[in-house]
Amino acid sequence: MQSVTGEKSDLRKECKRLRFDMDKNERKYADESIFKHTVGLLDILKPKEVFCYVSSPLLEVDTMELIKYLFSENVRVAVPKCVDGTRDMRFYYIENFDCLKAGAYGILEPDSLLCETAYPNIGSLCIVPGLSFDLCGTRIGFGKGYYDRFLNNYRGITAGLCYDCCIRERIPHEEHDAVMDYVITENGCIFIGNKRG
Repeated sequence: MQSVTGEKSDLRKECKRLRFDMDKNERKYADESIFKHTVGLLDILKPKEVFCYVSSPLLEVDTMELIKYLFSENVRVAVPKCVDGTRDMRFYYIENFDCLKAGAYGILEPDSLLCETAYPNIGSLCIVPGLSFDLCGTRIGFGKGYYDRFLNNYRGITAGLCYDCCIRERIPHEEHDAVMDYVITENGCIFIGNKRG
């Protein structure tokens, strides 16, 4: 019988392939629909600050339009930076895209010399990337554990963004894996009523 780690590794490979194989127009439509559903959730939750990843092309659901929208609505935006020499990350407030520079893994990160450190409050919303989510809100990330460690101490609301082709009814999980309050795909926003205990 395959281990949970092996099952997760296989699912990561499958979902990466599905994402790389997406047609350009299909991806554009999905990103636009996910953006609209996320804005709908923001209208309901009305968070004063949003912790949001800066998306990598082809692999992650786009967040650039979402971050622009948050700027236009005067919502404070915080984005993550990997801490050198660790498997941890910190969030920093940004006011525009000029605050970003290429960091770990080639991902745009905030310039910590120019940006204020962000400490999430209970009313904040964290937009979480993931390769796959299930209908219980369980997340499969990219395998580095950055978000699992951050979310372990996060007390705000979480929403995972994912393409519908990578949603599963149930995915393998371990105790430390983060569980979302919401999962948003191009088909809508899924509220996770009873999070895994």
